[in-house]
Amino acid sequence: MEHKALIESTTVDAVQRLLSEHAFLEAFAKEVGVTTGEIDIDQRDEAIAATMPWAFRTDKAGIPSLAQKFLPQEVQLQWSQSWQLEAPNGDITVELHGHPAATCTGRATLTQSGDDVEYTVVTQTKTTGVPWPLGGKVESMINKDLVGWILSVQARVANREI
Repeated sequence: MEHKALIESTTVDAVQRLLSEHAFLEAFAKEVGVTTGEIDIDQRDEAIAATMPWAFRTDKAGIPSLAQKFLPQEVQLQWSQSWQLEAPNGDITVELHGHPAATCTGRATLTQSGDDVEYTVVTQTKTTGVPWPLGGKVESMINKDLVGWILSVQARVANREI
């Protein structure tokens, strides 16, 4: 599934730096409304990677009602992202622990569009422990509703912080 957002009045380099800053990741987690564990940022020669464990209740405002039906009352997940330092590309992985368990992988690109930056993430979600055909519906719901919502929050925070 493709998710798109516009980050206004900035450059690709500025957005790429922002998405890996500790203060941004804290603000992003706070806006999503999750409790986060330690944020780990690791910069190597070719990439910068960030990981953070999240926990949140699904009965809070903003969580799509369909997601509330399939997810446990408290969701535990691991958010990971990695950005190439020499290219406007990155990878995002969201691992949902519990039942259903799911892994969402995504490829992110940042593209300059006039004065703005287009943030595009193409994601795919796989569940485990969910029988067919329900598994496909849960994967679609996680990919479209939950991950799509989280990425829209990330873009909203980036627009505010940039």
